[in-house]
Amino acid sequence: MSARASISGSERRSAGRPRTRWPVVAARGGDHAAIYFFLSEIFQGPSRAEFKASLEDPFYEPNDRLLVRRHDRIIAHAHLTNRTMQFGPLQVPVAGLGWMATLPQCRGQGHAGRLLGGVQKQMSESGALVGLLRTSIPHFFRRSGWAMCGRHSYSRADARAVLSQLLDRGLGEKRRRLQIRPWRRWEEAALVRIYNQNLDGKYGALQRSKAYWRWLVNRQAYDQIYVALDGPGLLELDEVTTQIVGFAVTKGDRIVELMTAPGERRAAAELLARCCGDAIEHDRQAIQLHAMPNKPIHDLFQRAGGICRWHESDEGEVYMAKLLEPLKLLRMLCGEFYRRAEEAGLPRPVELGLLVEGRKYRIEVTDRSARAISRHLGRSYLQLNVADFTRLVLGQLDWRRTLAEGLVQPSTDQAVEAGRVLFPRLPLWRPPLDDLLA
Repeated sequence: MSARASISGSERRSAGRPRTRWPVVAARGGDHAAIYFFLSEIFQGPSRAEFKASLEDPFYEPNDRLLVRRHDRIIAHAHLTNRTMQFGPLQVPVAGLGWMATLPQCRGQGHAGRLLGGVQKQMSESGALVGLLRTSIPHFFRRSGWAMCGRHSYSRADARAVLSQLLDRGLGEKRRRLQIRPWRRWEEAALVRIYNQNLDGKYGALQRSKAYWRWLVNRQAYDQIYVALDGPGLLELDEVTTQIVGFAVTKGDRIVELMTAPGERRAAAELLARCCGDAIEHDRQAIQLHAMPNKPIHDLFQRAGGICRWHESDEGEVYMAKLLEPLKLLRMLCGEFYRRAEEAGLPRPVELGLLVEGRKYRIEVTDRSARAISRHLGRSYLQLNVADFTRLVLGQLDWRRTLAEGLVQPSTDQAVEAGRVLFPRLPLWRPPLDDLLA
C-alpha cells in the first residue's frame, strides 16, 4: 500500500556528542547525480535503470526529494511520491515515502527525525491526506504518529499442483477457448480499461492514468505481461474482433498482478495456467500469486497444498500509514458515513465522538446528511490512541481485540455500535506492481 522506506540504522541519542542542525532542503535537478551516488553508498542501490525511471515518473518533480546537507555533501535523503488512492467510491490523495537514509557517520544526531518532520510537512502542503510507506523499522516511524496499517496478501504453492487443480476444474475441456500470449505495446489501452474495471469499490489500489501506465510499462520492473484474448484476430490493433479480457504481470516466480474483465473467471484460470507453465519450464518449483485476501482464487492454492498469507509483516517489512489531515479525511468520508448508517438502519441522529490523545472530533449523521467537526465530543465517544485512530479511519481496526484489551475505551454502548457501523473493517490492499524496482 506504499512506497518502500528504509533507514540503515536507528537514530539514537549520543551523550556528549555536539549536534549541528543542518537544514532540510528540497533537491534540485542538478542534485540527481549526487543523490544516486549517495543512495548507492547506503543501499547498494537503486540500479541506474530504477533511478532513471524514478526521474521519469509523470508526477515527479526534483523538489519531491528532501535532503539534509552538511556544506556541499548530502548526509540524509528522502523521496516522496504523489499518488491518488481508491477508497471505495472515493479518490484520496496520498503521498508515499521511500529511500530514506542517513550516512552512517552522521546517525544519532537527529537528522533523520528532522528529515521525517520535513517529509510530513511537505506531504501535507502537497494536498495529501494520507502518508504511506513500507519499512523494516516501524519503531522509528511510530514515534512520529505512523501506524502499522495494511497487510501482505498472497498465496504460494507448487506450480504443478496448481496446474493439476486447474485441469481438475475443467481447464482443458473443449469449449470457449482463449488465447494467451505476451502483451504488445499497442495494447496499452486494454490494460488501462481492465484495471479501471477492477478499481471501482476497491480499497487501497492506486489510480493509474494513461501517462502513469506508460511509465509503469516503460520502467520494465516486471519480467512479462500476458494477455488473454477472446476472438480470432490475434494481431488486431484496435480490439474490433478480438477483445482482451485479462492480463497477468510476472516477476520471477511471482504473479504480481492478475486482473480480468468482469465475469471472466475463465481468463483468470488460463492466465494462471500459462504462468504455471512458465514456472515449470524455468525449473521453478513454486508459483506465488499476489491478490486481494477475499479472492476465490486463493482457495485453489490451498487445495493444491499451498499456503495463503495475510500478515502484517512479510520478510520483516510492514506497511505503515499516517493521517496527515484527519479532519479533511473525515469530511471526505461523510457520504460514506451516511450510506453506512442508512444501510445498517441506525436510528437518527447518530453522534459519535472520537477522543484521540487530547484531540476531539465528532461525526453527526442525520436523516439527510452527515458532517464531521473538530473540538467537540458529545456524550457518546471512543477514546483511542493515534495508531488505532489511523486504523479506525482506514478500516483496519480489529474491533474485538482493541475492545478486549482496552485500547479503545467507549463512553457508552451506543458509541461502540455507531463505531462498528461507521468504521467497518475494509479490505485495504493494493497490487505490488507499483512498487517493483527496475
